[in-house]
Amino acid sequence: MKVSLEWLADFVTWKEKDPHVIAERLTASTGEVEEIDAQGAQLKGCCVGKVLSLAKHPNADRLSVCDVQTDQGKKHVVCGGTNLRLGMHVAFAHVGTVVAGPDGKSFLLQKAKIRGEDSDGMICSSPELKLTDRFPMKPEQGSRPVIDLGDGNDGVGRPLAEYLGLNDVIFHIDNHAITNRPDLFSHVGVARECVTLGLATWKKAIPSKSPVFPKISLPFDIVLEQKSLLPRYLGCGITIGAPGETPPWMKRRLESLGSRSLSLPIDITNYVMMEYGVPLHSFDADDLAGDVHVRSSTEGDTITTLDEVKRTLPAGAIVIHDDRGIFDLLPIMGGLRSSTKPTTRHIYLQSVSADPVAVRTGIIGTGLRTEAATISEKGIPPIRAKEAFFRALELFLTLVPGAAITSKLVSWGTDGAPKPIKFSAKQAERILGTTIPEKTTKKILIDLGFKVGRGTVTPPLWRIKDIAGPHDLAEEIGRIMGYDRITPALPVASVRLPPRERRVHQLRDSLKEQGFTEVVPLSLVGPDLLAKCGLQASEACQVENALGEELSLLQTSTLPRLLEHASQNLLQVSDAVRTFTCAHVFNRREGEWLECGILIAERRALPLSATPFLAMKQLVGDQLTGSGVTLELREAATTPPFAHPGRSAEFLVEGKVVGLVCELKPAVCSAFDLPGRAAVVLLDLTQMLALPSQPVIFSPIPQYPSISYDLTVTLDASQKSADFITKVRKSSPLLADVSVIDLFEGKQLPKGAYNLTVRCTYRASDRTLTEEEVKREHEKIGLGIGGRA
Repeated sequence: MKVSLEWLADFVTWKEKDPHVIAERLTASTGEVEEIDAQGAQLKGCCVGKVLSLAKHPNADRLSVCDVQTDQGKKHVVCGGTNLRLGMHVAFAHVGTVVAGPDGKSFLLQKAKIRGEDSDGMICSSPELKLTDRFPMKPEQGSRPVIDLGDGNDGVGRPLAEYLGLNDVIFHIDNHAITNRPDLFSHVGVARECVTLGLATWKKAIPSKSPVFPKISLPFDIVLEQKSLLPRYLGCGITIGAPGETPPWMKRRLESLGSRSLSLPIDITNYVMMEYGVPLHSFDADDLAGDVHVRSSTEGDTITTLDEVKRTLPAGAIVIHDDRGIFDLLPIMGGLRSSTKPTTRHIYLQSVSADPVAVRTGIIGTGLRTEAATISEKGIPPIRAKEAFFRALELFLTLVPGAAITSKLVSWGTDGAPKPIKFSAKQAERILGTTIPEKTTKKILIDLGFKVGRGTVTPPLWRIKDIAGPHDLAEEIGRIMGYDRITPALPVASVRLPPRERRVHQLRDSLKEQGFTEVVPLSLVGPDLLAKCGLQASEACQVENALGEELSLLQTSTLPRLLEHASQNLLQVSDAVRTFTCAHVFNRREGEWLECGILIAERRALPLSATPFLAMKQLVGDQLTGSGVTLELREAATTPPFAHPGRSAEFLVEGKVVGLVCELKPAVCSAFDLPGRAAVVLLDLTQMLALPSQPVIFSPIPQYPSISYDLTVTLDASQKSADFITKVRKSSPLLADVSVIDLFEGKQLPKGAYNLTVRCTYRASDRTLTEEEVKREHEKIGLGIGGRA
């Protein structure tokens, strides 16, 4: 965005004269000034000269010798200008001035002798002073024309920059720095910032008369089909006697900010847009047919815009149409058909505050970004639309010949109703972390246009969109006061390592030693992933502002992510995926806890004794028993939806259930494309770690040797192996240990039957047992149970 310091001077009296100081202050407190463009800086050392004498160069046919009246007296120069004439006003550069050469490179002008004639300066062409835009070279001026400033005596000797009105300073302010401040896309808004920052004071406002609107209706109705598209709208009809000429001061200001002067009615709307930050549009009312409708565009609508390009519109942009079709892409660019032309005598003028989302839709859908679109997509305050409309009417009635209002005012929407915010100077101090006098706080807010009451602050109408609470008010105070005045203070905090649970790390290290791989997946899941495991999404906690449905829930178990990992990696291994993870899980009813999930997913068909379920049961039993935990195992009281009904067991410590081991249902394995059996262990580490660990007591090495016999029995599906082992352990006082050696099932056995082999170890504490003695004991066990040794 470009801002003119000369234009700002219409509203304020500058206390600070240095543009660089002004720019630094605005950058620190308002928005970054990226560039300072001092107009006419390249004209330093140049003045308006008058050709007093003109003669041919005695030694060169294409050169002239002339005397020029300047601010430093009469100068004798050699010039090659093809349009020189006696009495002509020219752009004269003194010795020591930097000008551009034929190749565009700058050089320092020096006194020289050209073909035997002294030349004390230079009569310049527009390329040499970089004024080609203002003084384009014309064919009728010859091949090497110099700048022609006319004739007469006025202005001779004046600095060229001053004579041309190039004494303004233009600030280029970064749009991104003020994107939340639509009020700053205007000279009025920047002027208020300068006053608040102490760089200037307000000039006394000249009261203006309110325009009088006749009671005559427009020859057409304005129909708003969706109220949300234009929260604020103002319009009326104007008749003019002729388009008129744009005043030099207005043309100069528009051109200094990069806007080409087109015609007075159009220039007025562009001028007001830069002054108040509100795009306006003037339509040729005679080109409108029937009632005018404001609506949201539909996919495929077309319009030929002012740049004579036919554009296809997306759905959701704001358009205005009559009986002949769409004639305005509001507020991005007007249509060619309804534009103001030299023949226009009846104008319909409108000012709007448009829905930013709809404006943005139009910009993206058409790829058309104009200055008006950039301002409007920020959300123009409704009060600014009203102020800009009446300012444009004032300029029309003052500058355009024969201008008169011909209809009553068409208006809808309100200027807004700001809500008071509870706020005090103490709050500002607390938020900013520095001491601020209450008078300073109050003055800053009043200068910014806020109303300060007892314990409340009310935003001005032009700030109702970006001021929402005490934090916004504190920010306003901090940036105006200057963040550099706030003493930096590092936060004070204790830097200590968080407590680490040794047993968790021991478990992880031990699992890695057993050939398991630790995975660290996301703790966010989706309802589809939970459903594949048979888990209910209703038990999961919802994530606000989730990136997508697949990451919309907090995990209720570590199982879904382990299974997802296994399905993606099973083909990369030859035998099985062995993974584990330790992560927090969440449940609406039960809260949060740390869970260790361990998974074995096999590709191979294994014998009964090597199935994942039995391997996992043995693994966890060995791990926890060795860490000082007395572990019990029992059949699961309730079977989870993902578990095989007959192959699920619970881990208990001191009578509390702390985990689960189970084989997964075939349906769950199939859902994740797991070809073989899979088993999982889920341990509640939060509950386990809350229990005190028992010290491991080592038994002394036996003094007498042991004798072992194996026993194999055939059991059917209704008989539990645990019951059989319990009976064996009670059968003889000499039994030191009974352990399972093998499980077998095959075609040679009855359907549902399996062979269980246990190893019985005998030992006496007071003597060495004989073979015969042990054999008799073992035969009694076999006979009593019905197995075979």
